Amino acid sequence: MKKRLALLLVFAMVAALFAACGGGGETTPTQSAAPTATAAPTATAAAGTDNGGDEAPPEEDDNTVSTEYATYAIGDDGIPLEHYTYELPLTTEENVFTYTYSSVVVQDVPLEGVATMPYQTMLRDKTGVYIQYNDVPFMSRMESFAISLASDDLDDMISGITMYYPPPLQTGLEEGFIANLYDYREYFPNYYYEAFNHPEDRNVLAQIMPYPETIQAFLCLESEYTTRDGTATRGDWLERLGLTNDDIATMDDLHDMLYRFKTEMGAESPYFLFNSLDPHNTFSAFDTMTAYVGAPGKYLVNGKVQFAQSGSNDLKYMTMLAQWYSEGFFLPDWMAYAGNPNVVNWILDGTIGVIGMIAGEANDYSGINNDDPNATWVPLHKPVLEAGQVFHLGDVRTWVSIGSWGISADCENIPLLASYCDWFYSEEGAFDSNYGVEGNTFTFNEKGEPQLTDLLVKHPSGTSWALLQHTMDDVLEGGITIRTRSYAYPGGEVFKAYHAYWDDYKYDGSMQWPTSITLSAENNSRVATLNADIATYIAENYMLFVDGTKPLSEWESYVSGLQQLGWDECLLIYQNAYDDFTARFG
Repeated sequence: MKKRLALLLVFAMVAALFAACGGGGETTPTQSAAPTATAAPTATAAAGTDNGGDEAPPEEDDNTVSTEYATYAIGDDGIPLEHYTYELPLTTEENVFTYTYSSVVVQDVPLEGVATMPYQTMLRDKTGVYIQYNDVPFMSRMESFAISLASDDLDDMISGITMYYPPPLQTGLEEGFIANLYDYREYFPNYYYEAFNHPEDRNVLAQIMPYPETIQAFLCLESEYTTRDGTATRGDWLERLGLTNDDIATMDDLHDMLYRFKTEMGAESPYFLFNSLDPHNTFSAFDTMTAYVGAPGKYLVNGKVQFAQSGSNDLKYMTMLAQWYSEGFFLPDWMAYAGNPNVVNWILDGTIGVIGMIAGEANDYSGINNDDPNATWVPLHKPVLEAGQVFHLGDVRTWVSIGSWGISADCENIPLLASYCDWFYSEEGAFDSNYGVEGNTFTFNEKGEPQLTDLLVKHPSGTSWALLQHTMDDVLEGGITIRTRSYAYPGGEVFKAYHAYWDDYKYDGSMQWPTSITLSAENNSRVATLNADIATYIAENYMLFVDGTKPLSEWESYVSGLQQLGWDECLLIYQNAYDDFTARFG
């Protein structure tokens, strides 16, 4: 059964990847009732598993859990009372786990392989856990994962499992590919504690435990509730024009700045429009989902689900983009470029002057790295359509980051591997994984604060990318990312301040779609089937309004075409999912 399903999923993977579950990486910081109490964790591993020890773990009393790797207190609801500090190493026995991993700065990997690098060596020496790294090229991950799935030969641990398993991930649990970590929750007190540690954001518990008694993966978590990325512009150009970033408050201000960048600063295509339009939510003032990632964006109006790329606000948004394209603000072949690495030469030579970025990239594109050694970057606020506007969606602050770890159901020692993963959610594990090896990737300054070394700060690929190679990779891996680590060097406080600047806007979240909503396998399959045609239709029509290939006069005809593709059926499926979600989480 597993192999037959795997073959079906391989064929469905591309079509299903962007269908159904996700909502563009946004969260809703709404208050909710306290989490429903769950049964207390048991100290015994799930039936039929090998806990890796010679003896059964000690018995527990009503408020203490003991395993061969940890002993900790729990509340009456079964939830750990605090973070747990592990005694290391976790094991002195020989345990080797295979791991699907991807290097991002491949030129830094020695011929002997990832396992011999200082960070990976430190992890092994501290925990006693041996990892065999299957270093898959990033661009080949989808194909490689599909082959492993089809042959029922997944590694023990898989990075980025939430990205690379065909949705819903729940199918992987039900069909026996991915371990249901809930059955091993006694082995990860830190992660289980974190699941219930953010009652102010209902998405955290719902993403970690999307179904009752189900934990699909170790999700990467954020140490701070802040905007991870946003829009930035050339600060030195603003200064030459007699402006500051505070002067760019409205959409008209942004337009005028781009016009002056083009006509006075020589920027041929001053704004980098991604081929997904707006993944950094710059244009949220239009009260619609302004990015497009292969499935219609979802938002709410008075509790009713709406699809983007189809309404009157989308027409207003597209009208503005079409005007800006006609004025030469975007690259002529804008649909060819998915991210900053695709256009870095134009960022550095002054062709482009406004981009979406993570704050650390501002340093990578400034000073001696730029063709203009005086180049600086500053953050921009979300522009409003009118003064005092309150944003109803587009907030991207979150406690849940991007990366994740899944564990194969065929792993021979899930308890130890789960405890190993949980160490990264401890205070010691979070520090060590974020900063790496003292003397190699960081040192302590005279105040006892960790500071990144030149290996990272002056890395030719940029600090942001070097961090992902030489310490934890929060894009693919689990753990807790300390966002401020990216600025732990003299002058880094300038870039750290970007987050507070991006967070500075009026927001009520009244239209925000909860990103943690999941569909049943049956509904997900149906939506994926319908979306195959819908996504193609949108890509071949909606996106073409930007450059005038499809004139705006054909908007109504375009919307009518959507209605013929199962649009209303998809809406009903999501409406039912939203109603079920609110009944459970408030």
